[in-house]
Amino acid sequence: MKQVMNFKEKTLLFILIITPMLCFNIFAQQDKVYNEMTLEELLDIDVVITASKHPEDLFETPLSTTIISKEEINNSGVTTIPEALRLSQGLIVREITPGNYDIHIRGYDDITKNVYLTLSYNTTILVMIDNRIVYSYFSGGTFWETLPVGLNDIERIEVVRGPASALYGPNAVTGVINIITSHANKKGKNVTVNTQIGTNKAKNASLNLGYNWDDKTKLTFSSNFSERYRFDSNYYDFVKKDYTDIDNLSMFVEPIKNHDTNAPWTYKEYQEELGAFYDEELSLRRIGGNIFFTHNYGVNSNIDIALGAQKSQSQRTGFLNLATPLSQTESESYYLNAKIKHNNLSGQFNINTGKDENNYKFNSYKFTTIDGNLEYFKEFKTVSIRPGINYKYLMYNSPFTYNERFSFNDLNFQFKDEARKTFSISAFMLTEWKPIPKLRVIGAARLDKFGFNKNYFLNYEIASTYRINKSNLVRAVHSKASKSPFFFDTYLNGIITTNYNHVIDDSIDPITIPVTLHVNGQKDLKYPTITSSEIGWRTKITNTLNLDLEMFYSKVDNFVNPNAYHDYITEQELDENGNVGDLLSISASGAVKFENYNLNASQYGLGFTIDYDLNDKFKAKAFGNYQKTNISGRKNIDVELTNIQFDVNSTGDILTTKLSNTTNPTQWSEDATPSFFGGFAINYKPYDKWGFNTDGYIYSQHEFANYNYYQISDIENLEKDKSQMYIKTNLIMNAKISYQINKNSLVNITAKNLLGQHREYGFADNIRSIILIGFQWKI
Repeated sequence: MKQVMNFKEKTLLFILIITPMLCFNIFAQQDKVYNEMTLEELLDIDVVITASKHPEDLFETPLSTTIISKEEINNSGVTTIPEALRLSQGLIVREITPGNYDIHIRGYDDITKNVYLTLSYNTTILVMIDNRIVYSYFSGGTFWETLPVGLNDIERIEVVRGPASALYGPNAVTGVINIITSHANKKGKNVTVNTQIGTNKAKNASLNLGYNWDDKTKLTFSSNFSERYRFDSNYYDFVKKDYTDIDNLSMFVEPIKNHDTNAPWTYKEYQEELGAFYDEELSLRRIGGNIFFTHNYGVNSNIDIALGAQKSQSQRTGFLNLATPLSQTESESYYLNAKIKHNNLSGQFNINTGKDENNYKFNSYKFTTIDGNLEYFKEFKTVSIRPGINYKYLMYNSPFTYNERFSFNDLNFQFKDEARKTFSISAFMLTEWKPIPKLRVIGAARLDKFGFNKNYFLNYEIASTYRINKSNLVRAVHSKASKSPFFFDTYLNGIITTNYNHVIDDSIDPITIPVTLHVNGQKDLKYPTITSSEIGWRTKITNTLNLDLEMFYSKVDNFVNPNAYHDYITEQELDENGNVGDLLSISASGAVKFENYNLNASQYGLGFTIDYDLNDKFKAKAFGNYQKTNISGRKNIDVELTNIQFDVNSTGDILTTKLSNTTNPTQWSEDATPSFFGGFAINYKPYDKWGFNTDGYIYSQHEFANYNYYQISDIENLEKDKSQMYIKTNLIMNAKISYQINKNSLVNITAKNLLGQHREYGFADNIRSIILIGFQWKI
């Protein structure tokens, strides 16, 4: 461990890694540990790919990894992919509005919750579908409702906790979630139909039609549909600090509508001008369709092609919504993903194009991303290498990034043929060494260069495992991962004029001053980078009881923040003795700029998973995570006077004073991350036809807070302008009963949120109980 901790980044070019890349022939030929196993134990091995880009025993992987299997998903009462992630250790999963979720690995993303409360979320997790990255490079993040696949398409979900950008590129900062699909596994026809209908007008439906030609060629058509409705009809108002109906919302940022009178926009006027109307009842409606084709030319040669589309509508935390945290987004996208493998060479090409349209139309954008990846894998007696290259083409078209400034006052949001385009090129190496059967070492390094940023992004990972015996393994990993540049932070080009209440003297009323702020992105920023160290122990206590423990420590730097710069100019009369008299005029202007920021954060924690697999009739698991995050640096809102100038006119009767200051408008906080989160799942099948399942998810109390940094005028009285909401400790429980009518048909009843009404996400909706009745037909 000491050698790992002393590892110097500047010596990295290509790294040797200490981790399993267990090939199936290694199981039988090279590893004495596996020769000691019984046939039953060998058949019970879980194979994972994401942790090392190669099939290996889950028990052997050096990274913190969880597999959520198709069987677990089917047995449980989950109805969406984000909800299925509650079956994994280390994930914070909170429902914003019915069917829409906020998801984090270990919680670092939550530091920015008080900064960008209404911006996109889960920006530090890299989500993939069959190794195809699904990520928005506009402002970061994955929008779960826009995934084209449904639960019925999933073979398993692999969750890797901890930095993994060395393997998959920037944005795998806190981990990777890889959704792996599988279709037409049975020779001949494969048909699966699932339907569910429930209270509060909840609906789910999916269809898979496939054919398997002797396990050589497979073709599948799939579709899925989901619909959820809100339990509430009100929205949170930051001015009133309470929920209100849509017609009575206030603008918590008030752009000036009339530049002559400085009269601000009202919410109703702004809404009507934008056509920003809400479907107050609908929370989520999504439909997706996919075609999957695979063909095996030989044992080591195959082609895998997938294409599909989705259309969705959701209410979730919005993007620069000036009235309330929730906004309504419609998304439409299309993708093509092609993978080919021939012996040791593998390649992947994918294209994704579409649009995200917000009811606040200036928040909308169109996008096209093209991604190509080429890798070579060569295995020697004790060493394997996997070099590769990657190329990305990125194009985003948004009114925020045009050469003409977007005005929040005049609302010039028409789309133009002025998309921002860039590329990235990457080179990486993954190396594995197995000096003795029980020890493996893994090392990976990756260098990324984006066309619109001068910086190089270097990510690395070194790890090791030692298999003490067939029942015990210890592991260690040290890694570094960074986020990528984004179009919003780089090219934002806006302007906003708001009224600012300036306090001259406590004895008189504040003076209202119009302030024009130029809001700018900035090129060549560095982006949040996490360096992490972790140790773990896996043990098979008995043939039916497994325990996985992990301890981790990480730190993050290179935060990005929009800092505010103001200039205040006052003119005052001077009497004949030079004494200051009446105020003649006061004006203000300034800028908001994205910049790297003097802030650091560190996190330590531990996690556990206990699996009890008695037999085919009874299975149970429990898992949990405790974490503590500490923030240092310029974490509190403050104002720093940077310059002051005095000037007297030629007649000596007017004094002009110019004050310049820099404002940190952000209250950085770790309070939006629960210190403990975890869950359990129990599945019991007393008879062949009956199945009973219950699962739960719990997190401890935490707090969301919001300040309107456009209106910060009095640091000493900030608390009166603060909106805050405590999220109480919640235990979310579900139950499911299923009955197999015959070999083709199954019915089930699912009860969700058994303990009743609760709120999981700050300033969002209440979540209540629903009951669903489902039917499955399968041949």
